[in-house]
Amino acid sequence: GSNVDSTDTFDEAGQRTEDLLDEMASEGHNAGAAMGGALTALVFRLIISSPDSTTAIGMITSCMASGARAAVEYENEKEETAH
Repeated sequence: GSNVDSTDTFDEAGQRTEDLLDEMASEGHNAGAAMGGALTALVFRLIISSPDSTTAIGMITSCMASGARAAVEYENEKEETAH
């Protein structure tokens, strides 16, 4: 197989997840339920693939911080385009 850069994989996984959630919303699915199902599946995968709970918690903490930063950037961009 090809060797894909981790950053590319990270970005692609995020984009595919966004696309899936958008697709489900456009099909009439409840957004909260779709996000809850996706997050539950991700947490399950993370827990069963982590060598220990510290590793799993570290990944979750890191992802929460990344998501918070992305949300702030998104809100800032929305404000800039609104003015």
